[in-house]
Amino acid sequence: MKTTKPVNYLRSRRLRWGLSQGELAYLLGWPRPDVISRIEKKQRPPTLKLVIACFILFGAPAAELFPDISASIENAVMTRVWEMYEEIQGDPSRKTRAKIQLLEGAIARSEKRKNEPRS
Repeated sequence: MKTTKPVNYLRSRRLRWGLSQGELAYLLGWPRPDVISRIEKKQRPPTLKLVIACFILFGAPAAELFPDISASIENAVMTRVWEMYEEIQGDPSRKTRAKIQLLEGAIARSEKRKNEPRS
């Protein structure tokens, strides 16, 4: 089975603003453009530093620039959210009520993202 590399839109954002890989590397805090090249070619995943720096520079959230990575992380987290949510039901303690509130908020936000139109 052939595996596909995750989709990312870093290159298209960079080109939209007329930046070279070297210029983008500089703006994001890397001394050499090879990091940008490897991320654009999907040879390496973006670091948290790069994702946050891209958000600051482009105003684009991680889910917009790196949708495949974001979706896989969301799926994994939401699986655990649902597992915990089911497990703690029926416990009347204050701590459990707080946890349920947190988990229900995560569920609501996830459902909202699923229902948002794709750009």
